Amino acid sequence: MTNATFLALQGPDGTTADLAPIVDAARGQNGRLSVLHVGAVPLLSYSITASPYAMPVVPEGWLGERNKMAAHLAEKQAQTRAFLGKEGLTGEVATLCAEPSAMHDLVAIRALFADVSVLLDSLRDSDTAFNNIVYGLLFEAPGPVVLNVEQNGKALAPENVLIAWNSGVPAARAVRAALPLLKTAKEVTIASFDADPSRWGDGDNPGADLATWLAHHGCNVVVQEYVTGRKSVSDAIVGRARERTADLVVMGAYGRSRWNERFFGGTTESMIKQQDMPVLLAH
Repeated sequence: MTNATFLALQGPDGTTADLAPIVDAARGQNGRLSVLHVGAVPLLSYSITASPYAMPVVPEGWLGERNKMAAHLAEKQAQTRAFLGKEGLTGEVATLCAEPSAMHDLVAIRALFADVSVLLDSLRDSDTAFNNIVYGLLFEAPGPVVLNVEQNGKALAPENVLIAWNSGVPAARAVRAALPLLKTAKEVTIASFDADPSRWGDGDNPGADLATWLAHHGCNVVVQEYVTGRKSVSDAIVGRARERTADLVVMGAYGRSRWNERFFGGTTESMIKQQDMPVLLAH
């Protein structure tokens, strides 16, 4: 990803040490690194007086918590600015202090001109905020999302990549988004799980057309088909990625309804929740 702009999103307890994999990737690829420090505040419950012309009253306790979080994020912002200056990297450092329900749109706006958004594990302390941030980036921002980079320092400059391929449009978009990484990887494995060739018209070898396209771009490609057996698809993906010593999994997100997956479970939800394998997602 030469000359790429990386957007790192960090929770209130994140540290500059967490940024190390992204700093290395940005420096090695002449990139820019912008950091957004995100802090969730409790849902605001307004107090309404009886008068029809009265204004809602914001509880003092909520204001105190909000101001405390804002001050904490400002300290983190100053630390990160100093850190990036020492590292010789350019990019903005900003803060976002809001209710979790508002983060969906707010983070998407920040990511409009980022080539890739990297969510750091410190955001997982608030499940609601984390999920809203992921959804906002996947559905409202143009670039891909990368999770769990702390688990592998090579995640943003991988030598070995596994593509979880199902011939769907989200998967194709994820591959296109990851193409700069795939071109520099030593090996790219196209992995199909419980493939149904008749569904997509791929013939007897699902992934062959993708392999041809990637090979034309200069990628070193291997095509594999796997049977999940008694495992879930997400467990099978992580397991095969480990077997292939993959530094990164590339896959499409929410090939079916987000709400369907949210309520009934699905591969995307499971891959977002797991914290062992770096994964690049695109919808």
